[in-house]
Amino acid sequence: MSQEFPYRMAEVMQLTGASREAVRFYVNAGLLPEPHRTARNMAWYSQQHIEIIKLVRALQEEQFLPLKAIKALFDDDKNFDFTARQRSIFASMREEMGIRARRQLPGPSSHGMAEALGLSHEDFRDLQQVGVIRTQVDQLTGDEEEILRQFAILRHSGMTAARGFSPRHLQIVQASTDLLFAQELKLFQELLVDLRDDEIPVLMTRAIPAINRIFAVLHEQKLRAFVAINARQDAARQANGAAAAPKSKSKSKSQPKPKPKSAKHSKAV
Repeated sequence: MSQEFPYRMAEVMQLTGASREAVRFYVNAGLLPEPHRTARNMAWYSQQHIEIIKLVRALQEEQFLPLKAIKALFDDDKNFDFTARQRSIFASMREEMGIRARRQLPGPSSHGMAEALGLSHEDFRDLQQVGVIRTQVDQLTGDEEEILRQFAILRHSGMTAARGFSPRHLQIVQASTDLLFAQELKLFQELLVDLRDDEIPVLMTRAIPAINRIFAVLHEQKLRAFVAINARQDAARQANGAAAAPKSKSKSKSQPKPKPKSAKHSKAV
């Protein structure tokens, strides 16, 4: 025991409400740093461990985030050196998001809604493994319900399991989201250093949805441009093919056919 690591596991459980298994899982998942060990079965925890465990539990219970998403947020946070004011803004945003989360009514049962949407048990299991749906929960959040609905639309739009499409392909979307979020944090660090408390709800209700909409519009714009370019290329290939066909035909007509060798000449050879 030391002043830096004053807590045993029993005290950590009492202060945070987390179980022994949960604390060990957080350490193994990389959410918590390793405790200070004085013996094989003797581990001591710091105040930082206590605060991180409380934050993880709050993100799980108030924001309904899976641990995989929380780990990604923690990793992004380590890449930036935020000011005290910016961290104060984060705390206000977290409080605002917590209030909204508590206002949400419990969603439908997880497996029941998946079946109603025509999704298979394998689809639902893979969505959990990818990390967009929490594991070991009976009811869905509003976000999870929307993800299930949109994935069902994908399934019914031809992106079927028979064609090889699976929830694991959503990792492409996750990677794009991670990239966008990292850029947003960079923007926040550089520009939003003097955000007032009364501007935080506006940021949540208007600025962030505006960024999401711009992202969607630019994505659709790139897709339209790609389709248009390919359409022009196909038209050019067809035009070139149509122009080349008569040319080759006339060329074959202009060439004289070779005269057959006479029998006399063949014998001489």
